[in-house]
Formats: sequence, C-alpha cells, structure tokens
Amino acid sequence: MPSRFTSAAIFSLLLVTAVAGQTIRFDTNVGTFDMELNPTGNASLQPHVDNILAYVNAKRYDLTVINRAATGFVMQMGGFEADSFTLPTNFSDFNSVNTFDPLIVDADGDGQVDFDLTGLDNTEDTVSLALSTSANTGTASFFVNLGTNTSLDAANLRFVPFARIRNMATIDLIMSLDQNNYADGGLAGDNVPILSENRIVFVERAFVLEEPIVAPAALAATAAGGSSSGLSAAAATSLAPAIALNAVPEPSTFALAGLALLASAGMNRRKIC
Repeated sequence: MPSRFTSAAIFSLLLVTAVAGQTIRFDTNVGTFDMELNPTGNASLQPHVDNILAYVNAKRYDLTVINRAATGFVMQMGGFEADSFTLPTNFSDFNSVNTFDPLIVDADGDGQVDFDLTGLDNTEDTVSLALSTSANTGTASFFVNLGTNTSLDAANLRFVPFARIRNMATIDLIMSLDQNNYADGGLAGDNVPILSENRIVFVERAFVLEEPIVAPAALAATAAGGSSSGLSAAAATSLAPAIALNAVPEPSTFALAGLALLASAGMNRRKIC
C-alpha cells in the first residue's frame, strides 16, 4: 500500500515539474544549444514566450543563418534565411524570415516598456529580441548576450531579456570562427561567422523539447511502491540530459496524472484491506 510519504513525493514531483520553463533546442551545423524560456517565471514575459514559440512551431527558424557574432557583445540570429550553405556575395542576398506581427511592449507609446523590468537585465547568456527603431519592433530576430550589456537596458529603447542559454559551449565555438563583414549589411551583416570554404553557420532545426516518455512510467512505479525507474543505469544516464531539459505539458495534464495516481493508490488499498 502506498505510504503517505510516497503520495507526498508524487505530488511534490508534479509541482516541481510544473513550474519549470519550456526549453527550445537549436540544432546548428556546428553544434546544439538550448534556450530556456522565461527562467525568472515573470508573467509579463508570456507574450515574448508566445512570440518565439510561434516561430519555432511554424518552423521559421529552420535553415536560418547566424548572422552576427560581435565579440564580447552579442550573437544574433533568427532574422535571415540560408538559401545556400555558402556565403553569398552580398548580405542582401539573404532573404528575411517571414515574420508575424511585431511584439507590442509599449502599448501607450510613451517610450517605456509597460511592465516592471526589475531583474530583467541584459547580462551574459540572456536572450532578447532584436529591435530596429522602437521597443515595438521585435519579431523573429534575437540575440544572445555575451557579456553584461548595460547599454541595452536604457529606458528609452529597452531590450527585454526573456530567456537564457543553459550551456554556452556551442555559442563560444561559433564566436571563435572566422568572420565576414558585409558592406551592405549594416550591423546585421557585421561579423558573420563562417566555416572553411566560406560555409555559413545555420540552424538545421529548432524545436521545443518534449516531456520524456519515461516520466509517467517512473511515476507509476513510485505509486505502486516499486523502483523509481525501470531503466538500466546506462539508459538512465543517456536520458538524464533530456529529463533535465523538459518542456512542460499543460497543467491539466498534471492534474489528470495526479488523479489517476490517487485512484490507482485507492484501488490497491481496497484490494489489500
């Protein structure tokens, strides 16, 4: 019969998992990096989360070029498509990503972001949308801060960090590559990272990491009083990164799982008694 401790552990696990943020994985031709959305749990950032998820789910980041690698400043991407895998003659040869409506963060037009920005600073490994002329011009393009960029926190043109990069190793590798500067590209075309034979660095695919299929089995095993996992040690080790980087299903999924576990526990108790 499941103990009170077991039931408490199950619900603790459900609650802990439920507050974790979604994670987007970017597979590039030089490596992979993961972007954790809204790591601070700030409700005001939900429009930013919805915005980038819309582009990911529409596959609009797939086959996009990493177009800027400004040493010690930012790595920018997501705004231009890679029609070929070699560097074009002109920056204008890159096609812009087909964008959705810009994200509105200054609805009253007073030049200030409408919500409290306390704790949202452009520090190393944080991610913000690229802007053109105002706070309301953010769409698909975004950048990763490579250091503490306090100049981007200016009140009159505020770049709002809405995500962070869990591990910067792949981005550090991209930053170490040779670069090409386009005369016709402006800031967006400066410091374009390149591989040997003038090959560009591009995103092969971007997708939301899903909940691992082993999680329900592990919870069911715990509810039955058995092992917390039926996986071998090797399999558990190989799945550990995926488990740590979960996206979160809708809260209703957890509610249903909890009810199912309670029902199962009740049936077992009646059978034993």
